[in-house]
Amino acid sequence: MEESAGLGRRIKRYLLTGIIILAPISVTLILLLWFVSLVDYVVGPIIVALIGYRIPGLGLITAFFVVFLTGFLSTNILGRQLLFVVEELFLHIPVLNFLYRTAKQMTEAFSSRDKMPFKSLVMIEHPGPGVRKFGFLTNHVRLEAAGGPGEEVAVVYVPTNHLYLGEIVLVQADKVTEMGLTGPEGIQFFLSAGASLPRVLTKRC
Repeated sequence: MEESAGLGRRIKRYLLTGIIILAPISVTLILLLWFVSLVDYVVGPIIVALIGYRIPGLGLITAFFVVFLTGFLSTNILGRQLLFVVEELFLHIPVLNFLYRTAKQMTEAFSSRDKMPFKSLVMIEHPGPGVRKFGFLTNHVRLEAAGGPGEEVAVVYVPTNHLYLGEIVLVQADKVTEMGLTGPEGIQFFLSAGASLPRVLTKRC
């Protein structure tokens, strides 16, 4: 009976882990297909008007060319100036400027190890005594009260839905327990629903 229950738990864990891992991949593919379709929708009629017939796969070829050209332009001074003008245009359009800035910050953060937002995996006592949660240490800030002494606090991001959603908790710096795991290792921990954690965790006070 216990063996059957253990097998059921493993199957459930594997299914959950598979869904969590495939979810961001699926979103990426959906966005890629949307971009290719958009390019095909815009460029397709122009090509038909010029040569009289539609070319299969034109959207994919054009999308690849656009991405390649953008990368090429970013490597020379003239191209960087052109991209800067386009970026400034986006930043001066209401709503679009917020979306563009947010997307750019997220892309830069996760594509650069130096800018990785999740510095390390930590453990905090939250929301009350006796309850511990894992989270990512993202920053240290100083809280200062008017006319009173300030205190150093740690900014901890606690995921509530496997990285996609979460809450930001300000914790006294000395109440944060380092677990000796890096940001990428912490991401692996959450994506595997905790299955990737070693049997023994050593707290670093």
